This record gives sequence, C-alpha cells and structure tokens, in this order.
Amino acid sequence: MISDFTQASSELNLIDSRIESDRFGLTVARLNISIGHDASDQQVVEASRRSKSQLLILRYPTTRVKLAQKLSEIKERVVYQADTLVYFARDIGSLDEKVARSQDWLFREARLSDSAELSQLSKVIFEEYPNHYRANDSLSSDAIRDGFAQWAQVGLEDLKKLTVFVENVDAKVIGFALISFDGDTAEIELNGIHPQAQGRGAYGSLLSWLSTHLATRGVKKLCISTQIQNERVIRAWIRAGFNLEFSLNTVHLMKP
Repeated sequence: MISDFTQASSELNLIDSRIESDRFGLTVARLNISIGHDASDQQVVEASRRSKSQLLILRYPTTRVKLAQKLSEIKERVVYQADTLVYFARDIGSLDEKVARSQDWLFREARLSDSAELSQLSKVIFEEYPNHYRANDSLSSDAIRDGFAQWAQVGLEDLKKLTVFVENVDAKVIGFALISFDGDTAEIELNGIHPQAQGRGAYGSLLSWLSTHLATRGVKKLCISTQIQNERVIRAWIRAGFNLEFSLNTVHLMKP
C-alpha cells in the first residue's frame, strides 16, 4: 500500500508473506524501501542477502538508480527486474464538481452476499493482467489470477474498507473498486471493468463517482497505482485529474 513507501522508516524489515507462500507453494518474503529511507544501497543489498525465503520481492524508489547494479552482484540468487509500479493521486478535498447521473452505469456498495459474484468478476478481469508475478516463470498463472480474486474477497470482508460495484442498466455487475482508508487519504487498491464492457466510459465514470463520493466522506486525497505499461488506464487517470506521485521498481530475487 502507498503508506509502505510514504511513511518515514529507519528499519529494513524482511516480512515473510504467508499468503503468497501458501498461494505459490514456495516461501516468499517482502522488502519495501520507502521514499527517503536512510539506508544506503549497500545496506539494502545486505538485507536482501539475509533473506532465507525462496523468493524475495523487493520494491524500492526508482530514484535509486544505482541499486540495480549492486543487486546484480548477489551471486546466490537469480535477480531480475519484474515491473515498475507508478503511483498517481488526486486532491479531492476541495472537490466541487457534481457527477451527472449516468444513463449507462449505476454504482453501489458491495455486500458480503456479493462474494461469489465478486470472485467470478475479478478472475475474469485479472485473467491476463500483466504484473510482476507474471515475470516469474516459477509462479503458476492460475495462482496469480486467483490471488487477485483472493485480494478482492479479503477486502470485501474487511469492514474498514469499501468495495463498490459498477452495474449496467440491466443491473449486471460489470466492474468494481476496492478502497482502503488511512486518515483523510484513500487508496484504490484494486479495480477493473469486465473486458466486454470496456471502452464505453464505465471506468471514467467510476473514477468520477468515487472521487465525489469519497470527498463527501471526508477524504482529501485519493491514490491509485498500476504497472507502468498499463498506458490505457494511466491515460484515464490523467483525464480524471490524477497526477504522478512517484514510481517504484519491483525486483524478484530467486534462489536457484
């Protein structure tokens, strides 16, 4: 989440990821380097070497331009860039726009009874979604897809989060968004539109509706992230008033 990279930290914490380990059938750990972290590149390398996991997923700010070369010196692991993640944000604290009622799309808060529909929808949306997992041939394609569905399910069950459904005029669910909250900041953790409903304005309408709805709940800043190659979505964000905040490199360090 965005707070992993924006909150000041002086520690280099290797976090065992039980949920990813169970999903992929190998031990997985995470190491996130926040923006402005005091650790040197060499200290990041040493922390990475200490990991006992079969797969270490490292994320660090792209401003650390020399770190990639230092990571390549870790001979006991196969090290490679898996993706670049970009974070965008929009100030909605002073939002005064009014979203016109759409004749094509309706929005509602998802309920626990929507669990099966959310699971099916998220599997379709993320079936071929390009991300850092797909850069790793050791990870099952089905497990990657199911991981996104699991993420959506866990979010739906979390009372501190909000899941919104997008419906067409026939009340068929064609998209969703999962939102988490941290004070007056909200983050769209996961979102998407069914492939057969894309290109008709549903996603732009969702972003507009969320911005206005969340502003009424006291949210001042709305954040979202994706892989840098997801150009179509990024263009939609820019049209909706989002601006680039920062970018992160994702590196996989695999034990042979």
